[in-house]
Amino acid sequence: MKKRSALIAILSLILFMVVMQIQQNLSKASNNKMEIPDDAIRLRILANSNTADDQAVKRDIRDAVNRNIEGWVRDLKTAKQAKGVIQSHLDDIQKTVQDKLDDMKLNEAFTVKLGPAKFPTKMYGGYVYPAGKYEALVITLGQGEGANWWCVLFPPLCFLDFQNGDAVKPADHSAEPPKATVQQSEDKPKDMNNDNNQKDQTDGVEVKFFFLEWITDLFDAIKGLFG
Repeated sequence: MKKRSALIAILSLILFMVVMQIQQNLSKASNNKMEIPDDAIRLRILANSNTADDQAVKRDIRDAVNRNIEGWVRDLKTAKQAKGVIQSHLDDIQKTVQDKLDDMKLNEAFTVKLGPAKFPTKMYGGYVYPAGKYEALVITLGQGEGANWWCVLFPPLCFLDFQNGDAVKPADHSAEPPKATVQQSEDKPKDMNNDNNQKDQTDGVEVKFFFLEWITDLFDAIKGLFG
């Protein structure tokens, strides 16, 4: 009788720990899924080309501009306020870009524009956003023919870690450093990541079903001890 009671206690503890772990994972997944507001202000940076040097320039400018804007909009409450602040700092943004280019000893033309900008259909944070014009700060480097990076400036989501990319084909972030990024996305040449992502999703579903079946079997075993 004592052995049975001890076994039941151990199995119950294991079951409790498994359920708590699953609940914690589901909570994290729920917290990571955030929809972009309709009035959000995006940041888009188009590299001169897809060469390694041009992509590195894009990333350096991205980091510098992000640092400035995050400080400006951090305590703002509305997109209208954010747009006004960003508009008032366009000269500062242009200076930031120029300073970074000067630091890298590059004589490259660029433009900085705030207003409606065309975006392709995107999958962002688990949501699909149709192609269209969205309010954005667009920085075009040189010819602007390289892979472009984008994120959400307001609400300030550029520091969040989301799985992003085109709605048709997920983006490959392997070329990006793993540091502070949001909600962000990068358009790149076609790759084979779609099949890999689908496999990861399938594996996740299989793991969930495994745990459910395991819990069910464990519960039945506990009930059997009382039979």
